[in-house]
This record gives sequence, C-alpha cells and structure tokens, in this order.
Amino acid sequence: MTCLTLTINGKKYQSSSHLTIFSLLLYLGFKLNLIVIDYNGTVLPREWWSKTILNDKDNIEILTIAGGG
Repeated sequence: MTCLTLTINGKKYQSSSHLTIFSLLLYLGFKLNLIVIDYNGTVLPREWWSKTILNDKDNIEILTIAGGG
C-alpha cells in the first residue's frame, strides 16, 4: 500500500490509502456546506470533491466561510 504525504492547512499528514477530497473532509469532520477547498493552488468546485483522488505531496487548504455584518 502506498503512503501519501499531504499538506493540509500548512501541516503535514500521512495517509496509507488513496482518499478523495470528499472522503477526507468527512473523515476530518468538516461541515461541507461551510467550506471552500483550495487544491494545489486552485479553488476546487464542490462537484469535483468526490471525483478528485488525493496524490502524494498534494497541498490542500480548507477555508471556512465566515459570516459577518
């Protein structure tokens, strides 16, 4: 099994399985309707989250949408 090294919000993580963005977000416990994903420098459309398989050395920024007024 291949070991992946990912950078998520600036921190290094290791995974022993190939995950999709969607499965990673579920595993990490994020509320999916309140976030935006920057995947290797590009904002990833929500409809691609379940189709995008993470690769070694990927950089993911999980940005929380904040309301204000």
